[in-house]
Amino acid sequence: MTDVIARLDRGLYEPRLFCATDARWLEGAPLEDVTIERVFAPGGVLDRKRDELAPGLLGNAQAFGQAAIPTLRLYRRLRRYRPALVHTNTLKTHLLGGGAAWLARRRLLWHLRDILDEGNALRLLLRAAERFRPKVIAISEAVRRSLQGGEVDVVVVHNGTNLTAFRPSPNRSALRQSLGLGPEHVAVAIVGRLTPWKGHRELLRAFAHVARTEPNVRLLVVGEVAFWEDGYEAELKDLAAELGVEPLVQWLGFRTDVPEVLGASDIFALPSIDEPFGRAVVEAMAVELPVIGTCSGGVPEIVVEGETGLLVKPADPADLARALLRLTRDADLRRAMGKAGRTRATDLFDVDRTAQRVQAVYAEMLQGP
Repeated sequence: MTDVIARLDRGLYEPRLFCATDARWLEGAPLEDVTIERVFAPGGVLDRKRDELAPGLLGNAQAFGQAAIPTLRLYRRLRRYRPALVHTNTLKTHLLGGGAAWLARRRLLWHLRDILDEGNALRLLLRAAERFRPKVIAISEAVRRSLQGGEVDVVVVHNGTNLTAFRPSPNRSALRQSLGLGPEHVAVAIVGRLTPWKGHRELLRAFAHVARTEPNVRLLVVGEVAFWEDGYEAELKDLAAELGVEPLVQWLGFRTDVPEVLGASDIFALPSIDEPFGRAVVEAMAVELPVIGTCSGGVPEIVVEGETGLLVKPADPADLARALLRLTRDADLRRAMGKAGRTRATDLFDVDRTAQRVQAVYAEMLQGP
């Protein structure tokens, strides 16, 4: 979202960003000309998991009070600055910022980035939408579909990515050498948080099957666990050892050089279940990697089956192994899919295009009451 804010037409819009006091995601963001106010203190309702929100907010007086404090802080700022539009960016700020915007009688835009299953969070969000009447941007058709059953005004604007750094590298050989990869190796990369729904277990099982007949295949795992899943990385490493592929897997952890890691790879895999969009998929395509994704969530809106990659059934290691084998054995197909993928990524999913579409939504809202 910071890339979109940086690209807003300053002749039309003057953004002001309200965020949490510990918002580390702002580090390095290109927002030098944006006023930033750190409003939300850590703890309280902001630290609740999303499916704990509804019973907490609706049935617990203490939690309700915790939600009221940041809502009132936002309300005071909205009364002071009287913005033409309030744009919220996460599930919790949809609720807190939505309440503040409703109280201050400001136009409200929710930017929805989650596929919400039937449960507490979805019920609470739809109830809030009935009250606050927001316009909603969904980052994919899959996210939009998850809101069915509620009377919500939704437009789909696919996520955009700053692709400046994501391009085929002229230093590919040196990059591969730095990762211990020789010209004979076929490197499969996965980039994303280490969490069960991203499909790392399924990928390890599929990779083990491929490695039995293609011993030169290698797996690069980029990402780290969140604090509430700190045992998951050890679980994955134990699984790799159990499958006998531990020497073929590199656990690279959090990296600031993801474009370089992708540039050293041959195939990108993201076997996640109900991925809301798949920004890492776009980045891999921009580097001219063929992509293996699942036919669930927002990934099929990015990957064209048979043209820019292959789509497999979610939670199906056998289907994933077949796709990996096909690409591992066919360098010409990898190259053709990679080139088609870069064209699609730069044409459809660049952040400049997304910023233009977001501003079109702003313009439409500002013409209304």
